[in-house]
Amino acid sequence: MNKIMKPDLHPETLRRQRYTCQCCGRGCRTFLVPVRPEERRAIEALTDWRKRLGVGELFVKHRSAGPAGYGLAKWTDGRCVFLDDDNLCIIHKLHGFEAKPLACRLFPFVFTPLGDTLRVGLRFDCPGVCESAGQPLTQYLRELNRFSRQIAPAGVKQAPPPKLTPKCSVSLKRFDAVNETLLQIITSDAVPLAMRLHWLHRFTQHLLRIKWSNVPEEDFDDLVAMFKGSLLAELHREKPLSLSSPLPQWKLLRQFFFLVCQPTMIVTSGKKGPLNTLKERLRLIRRMKEMAAADGSLPKIQSDWPDVTLNKLEDDFEPWPDDVSAFITRWLTCRIAGVNYCGPNAYNYSLTEGMDLLLLATVAVGWTMRIAALRAGRCAFALPDAHEAVIIIDGNLGYSQALTIGPSKLRLQTLTQHLDDYIRHYCL
Repeated sequence: MNKIMKPDLHPETLRRQRYTCQCCGRGCRTFLVPVRPEERRAIEALTDWRKRLGVGELFVKHRSAGPAGYGLAKWTDGRCVFLDDDNLCIIHKLHGFEAKPLACRLFPFVFTPLGDTLRVGLRFDCPGVCESAGQPLTQYLRELNRFSRQIAPAGVKQAPPPKLTPKCSVSLKRFDAVNETLLQIITSDAVPLAMRLHWLHRFTQHLLRIKWSNVPEEDFDDLVAMFKGSLLAELHREKPLSLSSPLPQWKLLRQFFFLVCQPTMIVTSGKKGPLNTLKERLRLIRRMKEMAAADGSLPKIQSDWPDVTLNKLEDDFEPWPDDVSAFITRWLTCRIAGVNYCGPNAYNYSLTEGMDLLLLATVAVGWTMRIAALRAGRCAFALPDAHEAVIIIDGNLGYSQALTIGPSKLRLQTLTQHLDDYIRHYCL
């Protein structure tokens, strides 16, 4: 009998996270929702949508839809043509939940196939996930089981784990042991969050130094636990270091900030044309250069960013309050527990590369929080600043193709060498 992959919600995710849809319509106004051919046919057959909605097309062909090829059409303001004025899905209202495309029904849950399970994470570009209010996630288990049968029906082969390092593949048992250690580190609430971020960085860098194929199975867990304990002891012994001024590789760092702070691409037409595509790329390059300037005004990457200088963002800010640290911890915990930081949902990065990217994204969250605080006239942070920053960054992390083209991996490798400096400056 063929086994069906079951959804796996990690106990740490269940303990820390709740969710109820707020009907904010954000997801229906931003990214392009992929629609498979059979879903397009089923939606078309429901009613004469073009006459009912007053639209020319229900679907748009675009490469950002991935293998599906097509996504739900949008109005020029980015709103899905099936979204009504009350932020409710018209398909859902008239024909029920099951009539919607699978991608709509899944949101904000993320599935990562691993072994014979589907590890479940959540998208934090959803305000309802950030708020963590409403139903416990156990209330969604029936839906998640139903989704799993559609995503990975009986007979699907077991999925291998992501590589541990770029050059090292390991068994699922070993991958899970390391992933659990990362979770133990980030959830060690007795240790300040900034130290936990340093600890994660040191731990993943240590993984690169070992030839794991030479480590016997019976010694693996003990060796990983030893690294975990000794690296924390090393951090406790270290004296606080003064920050470099300016920060090392700050131009590359600002380029990274630019890439992860981009507004989610709103696709309203598949007919862009090569000239318009070239113009758009040149515009992005120009804005990236503005971001990497030594000084000058903060580019309006997000339309509501304030009129401040780039240098103003490097001033001293007050430490992160407890509620901000707790929220960032929850975000990182859900990312790691759902294995939503490496492998198929993160550019097929290895565990160490994915953790480097996640830590740099956390640095970017710290930088973006400064923008939100300055807009409110504060040098102290508040929880809404953290929510806004994570919504922006998480919406790009794993989904933005800009992070996969050009010198992206080289940029990541270079910036990783200075993560300790960046954490000390932006994540206190």
